Amino acid sequence: MSISRSDKPVAIIGAGICGASAARALTDAGVSAVVYEKAAAAGGRASTRLRSGAHFDHGAQYFTARDARFLRQVQDWQNTGVVARWQPRLVAIDAPRQWRSSSDEVRWVGTPGMASLATQLLDRVDVRFEQRVLAVERRGVDWYLRLQDGTTHGPFSALICTLPAPQVAQLLNGEALAETALRVAFAPCWALMLEFDQALPVEMDAAFVNFGPLSWIARDSSKPGRPAIERWLAHGGPSYSAAHLEASAEHISSDLAAAFFDALGVAPCTPRACTVHRWRYALAQPPLQMGALFDAERQIAVAGDWCHGSRIEGAWLSGLRAAQWLIPKTEE
Repeated sequence: MSISRSDKPVAIIGAGICGASAARALTDAGVSAVVYEKAAAAGGRASTRLRSGAHFDHGAQYFTARDARFLRQVQDWQNTGVVARWQPRLVAIDAPRQWRSSSDEVRWVGTPGMASLATQLLDRVDVRFEQRVLAVERRGVDWYLRLQDGTTHGPFSALICTLPAPQVAQLLNGEALAETALRVAFAPCWALMLEFDQALPVEMDAAFVNFGPLSWIARDSSKPGRPAIERWLAHGGPSYSAAHLEASAEHISSDLAAAFFDALGVAPCTPRACTVHRWRYALAQPPLQMGALFDAERQIAVAGDWCHGSRIEGAWLSGLRAAQWLIPKTEE
């Protein structure tokens, strides 16, 4: 089913990869879309931390591509310099100083940061940053959004919600699709960002960590198009992050920094800068395999990586699926 041709735009909540993909597909099809994003920039969990000169991919670290449609998108991105292939010296760490080689799968990163993916997709799209949507309301056949600043926006012909499942369930409380979203659990993730004056003496650039509180570490400066200064990113594993979800930043920094040096097998040293970020909704456990969710009568689509097997590719495909459902079909 699709929306009838209308001069009313579609409202998209969330400017991550999924929301950006949906907005791009709608815009390219001649359907007006307005994107509402609570943050100051696009990207969602595929964002880039730019603060006080620091530059970190503190969420999604890279992406792979398998679906033919997404492969074409990646080729377009590569042709325009939006992405580049990342070929890190990648290992798995099963215990301190016990490394083994990991897979040589083709990995891609946005340049100069992961946020470039969503930013490029949102070119020429009406995006409203720092606009948190608190409630949605159906009036007749139209949708209206109530924002945190007290304003109400609308009318919209349809609604695409691309938030993590727990936030979808809260925002669409009372809608049928909220019941499905409510059944999808999310694991959190603490991210540690470290900047050093000198390169650490390790012969690797990234690692899957299979012991202790960490799940992943990467030399962010090894990625193409990044500043050369030595920067590392470490992700806390799901169990650790859930158990310490409300811990202080100081506690998390101390714990994860110690685990970082332990995993690398190098003597601890004081970083030039150290910060943490909490991803409360990092990864669906488990994700759905439905592409996207739809309510034809209410003209709502719900999409996200959690609807399509996780990963950036899943987020992009889910957004595309939601948009295609709403694009008016040409009459024969």
